[in-house]
Amino acid sequence: MNATACSVEASPKALIVDDDQDLCDMLSLVLSRGGFEVSATHDGNSALSCVNQRMPDVMLLDVRMPGPDGMEVLRRVHSRHPQLPVVMMTSFAGVSQAVEAIKAGAADYLAKPFDNRHAVSVLKQVVKQAEDSALAGAQASSAGTQAHTSATKASSLQSHLRATMGSSPRVQRLVGDMAAVAESNFSVIIQGETGTGKELVAHTLHAFSARAAGPFIAVDCGAIAASLLESELFGHEKGAFTSADSRSIGKFEAAAGGTLFLDEIGNMPLQAQASMLRVLQERVLYRVGGQQPIKIDARVLVATHEDLQQAVEDGRFREDLWYRLNEFQLCVPPLRERREDILHLAEQFRRQAEIDLAKPVAGFSAAAQQRLLAFDWPGNVRELRAVVRRAALLAEEQIDVEHIRLRSRDRSTLAADGAPVSAAQALPVGERSMREILLDNKQQLERALLGKAMGLAHGNKAEAARLLQVDYKTIHNKLKQFGLQHQ
Repeated sequence: MNATACSVEASPKALIVDDDQDLCDMLSLVLSRGGFEVSATHDGNSALSCVNQRMPDVMLLDVRMPGPDGMEVLRRVHSRHPQLPVVMMTSFAGVSQAVEAIKAGAADYLAKPFDNRHAVSVLKQVVKQAEDSALAGAQASSAGTQAHTSATKASSLQSHLRATMGSSPRVQRLVGDMAAVAESNFSVIIQGETGTGKELVAHTLHAFSARAAGPFIAVDCGAIAASLLESELFGHEKGAFTSADSRSIGKFEAAAGGTLFLDEIGNMPLQAQASMLRVLQERVLYRVGGQQPIKIDARVLVATHEDLQQAVEDGRFREDLWYRLNEFQLCVPPLRERREDILHLAEQFRRQAEIDLAKPVAGFSAAAQQRLLAFDWPGNVRELRAVVRRAALLAEEQIDVEHIRLRSRDRSTLAADGAPVSAAQALPVGERSMREILLDNKQQLERALLGKAMGLAHGNKAEAARLLQVDYKTIHNKLKQFGLQHQ
């Protein structure tokens, strides 16, 4: 397909708009094989001309390009042809762009780099949704139309998380829970180990909520000194303390009409917890040093790698605040519990590394894939991303097993060909020093023992300490060291 194609028959008709000729050629081939009649163009003005000459059934539109950019083209198309579904192509991490696109009328979006089969699936889905919407507009009641809109949003949310997190059963359960709570004003506790993607979940809840047009304000409760946290959250008046030389609004006020995301809420000091509870209950705050009540209008999402129920039992977190925040809870599974997603995520990170490094990297060898699947990923998705990016930097062509540099040994008992091997055979003799091997295996054994003991104790640390015949403090410190949690 070439850049000037705006003609000829077929159904459904897809128009690709991207200034990257190679990408257009590749997508044209993929969509043609997927049953679309495809045309392509490379700038905003040509795209608008193509739409006016011959209306497509769906437009696949890049955000960045010459002339009017993708967002401007989207606004014009949506204004003139609101029935035309537009799927935006954004950068892999461009959640904010995606939110803006949906607000401006996009039917869905694809995060670059994306899986080709997923792209075909999304375009077919939005074409069908447009057809259903047209039928619903002629036949359905107002209530029916609202139900269709909710279903479309849930479908878009599912597409987004499938692209960014994977399609394993654990992720699909998470998606279902997110779809149920996204449009509500419920406070949500997002629980998961470090590196699992809790902030991505929070961003997505905001993007698919009724507050998507408002701000998303994130605060890391562990990165702010306890003495400054209340000023950071609630603001302060001039002269409230020594360095307060002017009035400052806090994060609650800044998040008006949108979402306030409090990361690592378990690190919040007890005094700040008391103030937070009062604000959430009364929906009114007072700036530090102020007397004027200020109404707040922000949805609160919080995240933690800790078991907050256990923190309540330990006296480190207020029980009444926990109940107030826990209107809904989402648990983001660790990567080792959704291994079906490892290769999907690794491929996404590889493609992004290709773009960032401006060099081709021809996928993963079978041995490299096996090594990725065999590892436990204690640092979860964040660690996988770092490993893949480093491997892409080191690889000359294809990523092979020697490019996959892990901080500890694989905990699998599978050989490179997938066959079972003994623990002794799996030891990296000749690759690392005896001291390093012993240290890694000691840590792996400790982690396994802790996991089993906490399972047998149903998450009760005191009972786990009794089973392992160690003191409570040792259990607590080791769980924190290994990033373990139990619901």
